[in-house]
Amino acid sequence: MILARLTGDTLDGNGLVALLLAAIAVFFLMAGLRRKQRERARTVTPSGPRDPVPPPATLEQKERLRRDLEALIGELQDLSRKISAEIDTRFAKLESSIRDADRRIAVLNRLARELGERVPDAAADGDENDSRYGIVYELADAGFSCVEIAKDLGKTPGEIELILNLRRTARS
Repeated sequence: MILARLTGDTLDGNGLVALLLAAIAVFFLMAGLRRKQRERARTVTPSGPRDPVPPPATLEQKERLRRDLEALIGELQDLSRKISAEIDTRFAKLESSIRDADRRIAVLNRLARELGERVPDAAADGDENDSRYGIVYELADAGFSCVEIAKDLGKTPGEIELILNLRRTARS
């Protein structure tokens, strides 16, 4: 997250997981290097031969190590929650986009079928009205709101509501 803020980029889920794995690898690498340095320091001590058994860790050192590990685990859990939330948000947006695309595809398929079946000379006055507002009816039947239909067709929402209300009164 700090790297993303510094560079101005946003990391996706895969990038965050890769960054997390890299951080863990660096942590273990640094711990291994530190351990090797300690061993070298023991073998090169001017005081004499190397101790065969390392001195036991003090209670304070063990407690500090435990707190550090707990803090690291807490940070990893927070990071995983953030990643999970971001993935869930993107998934919800994707599902919404897919639903919208499916509705539009259904409307286009219906309109294409209707245009293929229509004969322009046989239109009566009632059918002429339906053909003029057919797109509005199709979009409404597909589940679009009046505002969405108005935006798509370049009309006002009030005009779309009037067309749909006239259709309801004609049916009843």
